[in-house]
Amino acid sequence: MKKLFTLSLILLIFAGCSNKKSAEELFKETSSGVVVVLNEFYYEIQLPNGNSLYFKGLDEDGDITGLTADVEEAQKDRNMITGTAFFIDNNGTLMTNRHVAQPDIDAVTARRSMIRFMKTLKEYFTEQMAELSQQYDILERQKSSCSYFDFYGFMHTDEEKLAQINAQQEDLSRQYTALDQSREGIDDNIDPEGIKIRTICELGIAYNNTYVTSESDFIIKNPCVVVRTSDKEDIDLALLQLKNKKTPENTYIFKLKGDDTDKSFTDKLANLFSSSDDEKLKIDQQLYMIGYNAGLVLANTKQGIKVQMTSGKVTQLSDGQRLLYSIPTLQGSSGSPVIDEYGNLVAVNFAKLGTTDNFNFGIPEESIKAFMRK
Repeated sequence: MKKLFTLSLILLIFAGCSNKKSAEELFKETSSGVVVVLNEFYYEIQLPNGNSLYFKGLDEDGDITGLTADVEEAQKDRNMITGTAFFIDNNGTLMTNRHVAQPDIDAVTARRSMIRFMKTLKEYFTEQMAELSQQYDILERQKSSCSYFDFYGFMHTDEEKLAQINAQQEDLSRQYTALDQSREGIDDNIDPEGIKIRTICELGIAYNNTYVTSESDFIIKNPCVVVRTSDKEDIDLALLQLKNKKTPENTYIFKLKGDDTDKSFTDKLANLFSSSDDEKLKIDQQLYMIGYNAGLVLANTKQGIKVQMTSGKVTQLSDGQRLLYSIPTLQGSSGSPVIDEYGNLVAVNFAKLGTTDNFNFGIPEESIKAFMRK
């Protein structure tokens, strides 16, 4: 009996070494672990004096758009993007792209635009102050008409008219002082090093096979926070986490090759007998991507949102920072997991090559591992 068990175990081990799965099997197994990310965001300008302004973005000329001092106004007019993310543990942690989790902006251009705006505003204040001075002088000259001498040489003053002129001058003086203070405040804040730009985001997710009808189905039902973003410019990765820190039951957790967590005893033994060559990706090797191409445009169906699986081949081996493959993608697939025929996570999709849909880049597993080690 023991010999029979041992023989069966050995057969299982060596069978497991080449346990490739069909696309249908992989899709059924992994699709529950892939979600749509909704990110609503705007930008904050922190001035050297401690005050803040808010804006929506930059136009084609590099000028700030939607500038306001009212945070509620900024929130009503904020940007919205969607992307893809996938679960990597049981604590509600998801991996996606940095540009999905925390959309960046050219801070240097934004600062320059803000400084141009402040200089223009200063010129405007100066012009307004000059106009106020002219109005004040005109009123001052009008005072002479408030008094006159009668036939007998007695002076009479129209006190009511004079009081009106004085009141107008006081109002002009208050306006002038306020503008002068604002102009001086601008001088104090025209400091490129002292102006800070940051992204303010509100994120949420929606699950495969669920209905979404509004932003609240993401942000209210399944809110997320940004846990960490890569500090390397060329590694477009980020970690999100559900605010409740709980991955839903029966949700697929994506694993890298060599990660034995939650694997069965047989699978762990099978890994001991697998060849190191089997671990390496090869040119023309089959890959699959599970994600939400075109965001909710394609995902929304009569049966709720549906994740898509697309496939392609390895067309250029990893250089440690990127892996090139022929999987077709559309906007919205950023942050999608790319897996091999065994279901191992081998890359995170992040960019396409030019205008073609069939040559796309993923962040390879070695960069993912390095990011996760920090």
